[in-house]
Amino acid sequence: MKKLFAIALCLPLLAVAQKKSGAVYSEHPALTVVEEMNAAFCAGDLETYETYFEPEVKIWSVGDEEPHGLERDLQISEWWNKNFDVSITRASGASPDVVQYDGDSKGAWVMDWTEFMAIHKVSGDTVKTWMHDEYFVSDGGKITTWFSYYDGDELGRQIQDAFGAHRNGRIYDEHPFIDILLEVVNAWEDGDVDAMSEHFAEDCTFHRLGEGEGYRDQTLAFRQNSWANGIASTSSRKMNVYGYPDAIRYEKGDGGWEVMSWWNHTFVDAETGAEQTVFLHLSHSFNNEGKISREVLWVD
Repeated sequence: MKKLFAIALCLPLLAVAQKKSGAVYSEHPALTVVEEMNAAFCAGDLETYETYFEPEVKIWSVGDEEPHGLERDLQISEWWNKNFDVSITRASGASPDVVQYDGDSKGAWVMDWTEFMAIHKVSGDTVKTWMHDEYFVSDGGKITTWFSYYDGDELGRQIQDAFGAHRNGRIYDEHPFIDILLEVVNAWEDGDVDAMSEHFAEDCTFHRLGEGEGYRDQTLAFRQNSWANGIASTSSRKMNVYGYPDAIRYEKGDGGWEVMSWWNHTFVDAETGAEQTVFLHLSHSFNNEGKISREVLWVD
């Protein structure tokens, strides 16, 4: 009884909290505009497609900081129809909503949930994504604003696959593993073998290729000794980065992280005082513990 009484007390509050700001329709002229626009796009009839938009329409796609206009949208649409057979269907279990806000005499919002599918005309590969679109359609039957939401990364991967440009990972110019590499480089310049060593796994393998004395599959102990000898034979060491390091996350095979970097290494001989500069390329593999598991050094 007490519970029923408490619920009864809440009911008037719930009623007061609700406020109607407009009406929602499942059928509306604005929805017809959107559906006909989609049909023209899928048919490749871009002349008709263009007529459904206000010339100054503002269009946002996922990730955009600024909208693009009708001219750019027509270029994108032409590219899709040139390379793919496209279709847009209503998402399973979804129905569009047209929202007419009270006091808004300019038009209505169309909220739609669709499945976009495109079949590449050469490879036959399928590109598919779910989309949520929001359109403002004026009372004159023109789309003036369009927001489009979808998984841009996944769609991009599928497009690349369809063209045969299969992606095998991502490249980052800022990453904690790049910071570790820079700590190793700084420790080398400071002549601190211990500080360098702490970033390498105990079972790390080392390889040197290119000019000079090379080696393969050497151990951390071997590399610590070569670092110590290099520090002892030079009075100063300076690593000037060429470009910037790349941290690459590979997806195929065993995957994993690789940091690639390019350097102009300038050092001064401790005995003669002669200065020399060599060009280095470094490739460092990282294990799941964030330690370097392999180093490959190329010397020009």
